[in-house]
Amino acid sequence: MPTARRQVALDTETTGMFADRGDRLISVGCVEIEERKLTKRTFYQLINPEREVDEEAARIHGYTWDKLKGQPLFEDIVDDFLAFIKGSELLIHNAEFDVGFLDMELTRLGRGKLADYCVNIVDTLQLAKTMRPGQRNNLDALCSYYGVNNTDRTLHGALIDAQLLAQVYLAMTRGQETLDIASVDVSTLPPMPSDTSVLRVVKASEAELSAHAETLAKIDKESKGQTVWKEAN
Repeated sequence: MPTARRQVALDTETTGMFADRGDRLISVGCVEIEERKLTKRTFYQLINPEREVDEEAARIHGYTWDKLKGQPLFEDIVDDFLAFIKGSELLIHNAEFDVGFLDMELTRLGRGKLADYCVNIVDTLQLAKTMRPGQRNNLDALCSYYGVNNTDRTLHGALIDAQLLAQVYLAMTRGQETLDIASVDVSTLPPMPSDTSVLRVVKASEAELSAHAETLAKIDKESKGQTVWKEAN
């Protein structure tokens, strides 16, 4: 599964469920992934929605309008947000919801649509449904299945959910990157010495062996026990 070199896991929180009925964004969170590694670069901003927050939404994320009135408007942060996601592949869980709100906010400002600023949008919910048909595929369920620690997630939050989504996505797609060694330029590799006895053997540490065993256990779980090394033994 070829992917863009730079990906951004993205999540939003809102005043309610309906972008087409006057609900607004209250926060957006982004986490950068480059070459399938978390870079620690993030974007997070609370937003003044210019309206009350529905009680049900406030119970989910913990924010009321009184808590948000002092935050910047979306128009104040839009340039920084778009600069962060520009040219990336976006990873969004239940993308229709978040994209609907971001498109609404961008349209209000005459700034086009979210898709105008990224190379692709991956709906990780649809990806999870394809990989785990008939199972619960919300973020908490995926964290549990893939062994991603979500104990800090007491309430929904755009940044923490984006951070968890990035880890879940990497776990879901582990092994799907290319293993094609034909693309390796062997001329750039150091020559093998004629006397191989001079080569130094570096053995894995106990911590490395433990981490390796943990990774194998996760792969075995994801494959439902159909791992090649078990069949070979």
